[in-house]
Amino acid sequence: MLLKAVTELGGTINATELAKMLRFPERTIRYRLQRLKQQGHLYQEWPLTLDIKLGRRETGLFLELSEEYRHLPRDFLLCFKNFYVNYATYGRYHGYFAAGGYPIDEPRLIDKMTTTLKKMNVIKDSFKFDTMDYFPPSADLSRYSPTTGWKWDWRDWLRQSEKAIKNGEPSGLDVVWDHGTMDYDHKDIAIIAEIKAHGNISPKEISKRVDLSDTQIRMRIRKLKDEGILLGSVWLIPPAPDSMTLYTFVEVDPSDDSPLACFRYIPFRKDIFVDKPNKYCIKIVMNSSNLVGYLRAFESLRSYFNSYFFQIIVNQNVNTERIHYHYHLHKESSNRWEVPMDEYIRDLEEFIKQY
Repeated sequence: MLLKAVTELGGTINATELAKMLRFPERTIRYRLQRLKQQGHLYQEWPLTLDIKLGRRETGLFLELSEEYRHLPRDFLLCFKNFYVNYATYGRYHGYFAAGGYPIDEPRLIDKMTTTLKKMNVIKDSFKFDTMDYFPPSADLSRYSPTTGWKWDWRDWLRQSEKAIKNGEPSGLDVVWDHGTMDYDHKDIAIIAEIKAHGNISPKEISKRVDLSDTQIRMRIRKLKDEGILLGSVWLIPPAPDSMTLYTFVEVDPSDDSPLACFRYIPFRKDIFVDKPNKYCIKIVMNSSNLVGYLRAFESLRSYFNSYFFQIIVNQNVNTERIHYHYHLHKESSNRWEVPMDEYIRDLEEFIKQY
């Protein structure tokens, strides 16, 4: 019951909320959560960061594989060490999705990567979505029962959404378009690398890996939180057998973002990513049985969006070693992010020779 609740509601829900919802003592919830971690059911605590303030831009890349390389395993993505998360994906782009980052001052790096993949005929199309801002709205616990599941009707969502759009209801997303850059150094990046790779690692453990005292580590972590770079964390949870993850990409009129208010009324676990004033991505984790209801309701709303498309992702692969490596692309000598894309492309060429 506890694992199902955490899976459905997301890793941001805490033991106090779970205790109230499941009607168990909070001490029991904490004990069982710890046991689930030890058993590998909650296998990775994933820190949420806003790295754009550190001169690094987070990006997601969808790749449509060519017919010639449709059989190509996604291990070819390991050649590009600036990416550390990948999935199989289905929808407009049939192939793979990769997530990682690149330096803000080198905006053409990802274009160089995709252009090379097209020239080698590995892919025939791609789609890049940068994250300028990020929102992880909480699931609506009032609509969830551990015994009966979600009390939810997509027809109600459609009625709420149409009313919100008609009334010009604002999206409620307080997007920051210019985050600026924090005054940081290589030690700050090294601390984030350890937190990203090891989840709830203690400041004392970080101090053993980074040449700073425990007190200095705590001070820097506090500063990273105050600056809005460390945003908290969620648990990466093996998906329930009947769950799925759906990405909805939409474009709206920058002067009227009321269609985005629709997604606030979906009670499930979700994340909202912002690329530009008119480009948004909504990631929703739902039971597969909800997909048809969602698409039918969205059909009545699609005229309010300038454009849209959907992607289903499966078989998530998060590599903590590559996360650690990725953050060490920041060089202490220059205090800059340096991504050796030419080296990655040579690695890709060697990999492709096997196929």
